[in-house]
Amino acid sequence: MDAVIKKMHLPLILGVLFVFFGCREPFTPELKELNESILVVEGFIEVGGGNTSIKLSLASPLYTDLPNLPVPRAIITLLGENGERWELGTDNWGAYVTDAFLPEDEVYTLTIDLSNGQSYVSDKIKPIISPDFDITFTKEDGNVQVYSNTTGNDEAEYFLWQYDETWMYRTPYTSFFNYDKDTKEMVAIPLDQLTNRCYNFDQSRRVILEASSRFENNRIFQKELLTIDSLSEKLGVRYRIKARQYAIDREAYIFWESIRRNSDDIGDIFSPLPSAVSSNIHAIDDPDESVIGYVSAGKSNEKILYINSNDVLPWRTSLKDYFGCVIDTVAPIDYEEIFGLLNFTPLYEYCENLPCGGYFYSTEGCTDCRLRGGVLQKPDYWEDE
Repeated sequence: MDAVIKKMHLPLILGVLFVFFGCREPFTPELKELNESILVVEGFIEVGGGNTSIKLSLASPLYTDLPNLPVPRAIITLLGENGERWELGTDNWGAYVTDAFLPEDEVYTLTIDLSNGQSYVSDKIKPIISPDFDITFTKEDGNVQVYSNTTGNDEAEYFLWQYDETWMYRTPYTSFFNYDKDTKEMVAIPLDQLTNRCYNFDQSRRVILEASSRFENNRIFQKELLTIDSLSEKLGVRYRIKARQYAIDREAYIFWESIRRNSDDIGDIFSPLPSAVSSNIHAIDDPDESVIGYVSAGKSNEKILYINSNDVLPWRTSLKDYFGCVIDTVAPIDYEEIFGLLNFTPLYEYCENLPCGGYFYSTEGCTDCRLRGGVLQKPDYWEDE
């Protein structure tokens, strides 16, 4: 829930309060509380196996673009009503985790003790088990929509979804050689070091919520998770989405719905401010202190979907970065100028007649996929066709 909280802490939509007719002097509202550092608590208590992760940070001061500051050296403990306790480990960068098995039939309390002596405690948190769900996709008007489908029940009525994306992409041309400027010779690139294929990543950046009670038989059908725009690089070769469904209680739903509205209504002075949104985390010494975040508990559900470019034909990736890609040939006499001075990239030998009389070449941006932010190393979880 990291990306959602960060987006939520926007410029706090207050710069627009300039507005009285005839007022000629700038009006600066008193916002002392909103300029102080506010504790941000993000995470989910995963019961029945899996990792529980809590992240602590301090919201940046108002009117700045600084990222939230992580809160290290805290002690976070989960307390069960039956007396058991679990302390979360830390990476000393504000992330706290445990892979301990947490019973599904327990009621939990989260305690947070900061290194500065401040302490926080949560309301009692009862886990909710998420029902099964699936993810599907359709192609409409050239775009691809990815959906979640699930059915609620008496215990699980409110749902929150998040997802992670991974996609493989390729450059227009492949460079099989490097030009050694010292020896003035071509050096073959090992096949496992070619830079024509990369993997890139993204994650959900908005709050995706739904209540099953709004639908007949509690059936949530085709709740849109995201839309992949026509011609996107994501579907140029092979795409993977890992979606996770959380069942949450009504109070958590109200919290996230407030955050969703705040995120969607940037610039609307009637949107709720993050510090005004109710949290289930409270300062022990000062119950009126603002805290951002709402921690839920339950057994979440995960689904993975792969989409190949053949699944969404016709699909033609179109990127401005590649509009200027050129390919040409160069004779050996001009290698030093083309590859040494102008920094073009050799592709492969030009063999109109034997022996070969030169090389094809292009620009680095059209042969090195890393320049578009990706990595060459295939993720461990990636499955090829």
